Amino acid sequence: MKKWILSAALLLIASAAAFANNAVAEQIKQHAPQKVTCKFEQQKFLKGMAKPVVSSGKLYYQDGNMAMWYTQPAGDFLIINPSQFVMQTRGKKRELNIKAGSAFLTLKNTLVMCMQGNIQGIATENGATLTYANNGGHEFTLTKELKKGERGYARIVLLYDAKTYLITSMTLVEANGNYTVYTMKDANTTANIDGNLFKVPAK
Repeated sequence: MKKWILSAALLLIASAAAFANNAVAEQIKQHAPQKVTCKFEQQKFLKGMAKPVVSSGKLYYQDGNMAMWYTQPAGDFLIINPSQFVMQTRGKKRELNIKAGSAFLTLKNTLVMCMQGNIQGIATENGATLTYANNGGHEFTLTKELKKGERGYARIVLLYDAKTYLITSMTLVEANGNYTVYTMKDANTTANIDGNLFKVPAK
């Protein structure tokens, strides 16, 4: 009898937590802006390196288009539009494969949905389990057990501001333990955004 009561209590607690998670996630989605600009800092932590590799620049998002233009190192960029996912690093430009079922399509969709506040969509896209914590903001952790050789992220941690519901940080953890932290600040949801920022430069 005691075991049954304990099991029932745990089930109720889990159900209540899941309901709260979904409610917060829905609030974030409803408050997501159609457009936003912000500064970002990127810290890449690699095994065997004492200090992270730090980059920074400005991020632009509007209606499903996303661009990260780096000022450090200058000239690097990441551009997402409906038909392209392109990165330039150290002067070398790469158009990533976003065919159905590809890991880069999953990443493209994940990045866009982060800006859209679509937490449940990110979990579905990555086949990940979702947990929530009120940790100085609305923190969602998405966890996936990757199969050997499978590409993707073992864990994604997203933090949204408790008042504005805007994303303030994103952590992408690889299966090998390397991880990248993006921190966003000085967000502006009313500034005009030049559509050319989402177009890939010819050179």
